[in-house]
Amino acid sequence: MVSPDPTDASNLSSGDVPLAQLGNVPASDTSAIEDDIALLGFKVASNGSLSKYNLVDQTEDAFTDAAGIDASTSTGEAWNAAKYFSGVSSAAVTASGGTITTDGDYTIHSFLSGTSNFITDTTQDIDILVVAGGGGGGTGGGGAGGMITSPAFSVSAGTHSVTVGGGGTVGGTASKGGNGDDSTFPTLTAIGGGGGGKNDSHYPDAQGAQVGGSGGGMGASSNPAKSQGAPGTAGQGNAGANTGSHASPYPANGGGGAGTTGFSGGGSTDGNGGTGLENNYRTGSNVFYAGGGAGSYAGGGTGGNGGGGNSSVNGATNTGGGGGGQAAGGSGIVVLRRPTDATVVGNMTLVSTSTEAEATPTKGDLVMTYTNGTGTATLNTDLKAYASRDDGTTWTQLTLASQGSTGSHFIVSSHDVDISSQPSDKTMRYKIETLNQSLTKETRIQAVSLGWS
Repeated sequence: MVSPDPTDASNLSSGDVPLAQLGNVPASDTSAIEDDIALLGFKVASNGSLSKYNLVDQTEDAFTDAAGIDASTSTGEAWNAAKYFSGVSSAAVTASGGTITTDGDYTIHSFLSGTSNFITDTTQDIDILVVAGGGGGGTGGGGAGGMITSPAFSVSAGTHSVTVGGGGTVGGTASKGGNGDDSTFPTLTAIGGGGGGKNDSHYPDAQGAQVGGSGGGMGASSNPAKSQGAPGTAGQGNAGANTGSHASPYPANGGGGAGTTGFSGGGSTDGNGGTGLENNYRTGSNVFYAGGGAGSYAGGGTGGNGGGGNSSVNGATNTGGGGGGQAAGGSGIVVLRRPTDATVVGNMTLVSTSTEAEATPTKGDLVMTYTNGTGTATLNTDLKAYASRDDGTTWTQLTLASQGSTGSHFIVSSHDVDISSQPSDKTMRYKIETLNQSLTKETRIQAVSLGWS
């Protein structure tokens, strides 16, 4: 008797078919299921703030921190608090201009006079100090030069013009002090300090205190109606003093500083200059700049801290200090403090910490999500993946294929890759490489799942 063929469904009416006789049943493709499990694992790991989430024969890392990555074997990697890894590298910057000094990780370019150029081959965020020339004194003290500080100011690669303002000219009892000159670094302009006013008996020819970065102080005056200090520029300095004694010996007032207004005189003492502000870009230690000049008619005025001149004393060079009454203003300064080396987008090799398999694997699977920070990564050219079963001694490249997106991240995977030719071991690792990275191409790895069987 011939037994019915069990692989022909029309011959079956009852009973069981031995598994060995089901030779025509197609093999199941579980790739989609594996991808779903990996994505679910990423979500669980991320929501639970787990650095690594292990399943049987699979490990997940959603990069909630950097703990799942072996820093000793990875290169160029940088973890971001937005939960991704991308590549960085450090490159020496070539730059010139000004007097060059160093302070720790910084290189400082100090521009002390005239007009010249800062030239750099690298776009960087640079700390900038711009101080204009201080105003000269009449009998009232000269106002300090305007002072601008701009930390982490983006400066592009190329040539940039720098101008340092000179101090204002000397005035006296019959002439106002001259305004200081502006200092500039492309889009930043510090306004020169205002000249101090002359004596009020000469006011009809418009010789009062002058507006500037900080305003000049009033000259010696017997008339309250003519006791006007001049205003400063918002964000750069303060006004010169405009009140005080109008009795003999008619003290003159101080010019404004970057930190405070000028001070009024009284009795036989001229008014002090306004106080400047501190900055540490040039030396790493705080230095005062942009102090106002003291008045100079009755005597005894003190310049403001930051280069302001005492009575009849010039403002200090390269501080933007206002001149004391009947003295010249101090010249300004421009200081650029940049990181000596630039941090730029670079290639990355990201190697996981190891995970022990229960048995020696022969196949590897990987699911990964990534985003394009800038540019567009080409799979298997700009973005590559590898698996190892011998603790990273031997690697097999996994050919990545696109599986769409989660809406915000791209999904790629590689399944059933033969790793049996590697030395027999159970210590699993993955390696991700980003290549051809630059300012115009930054690939960000969001999560990785490595599986094996």
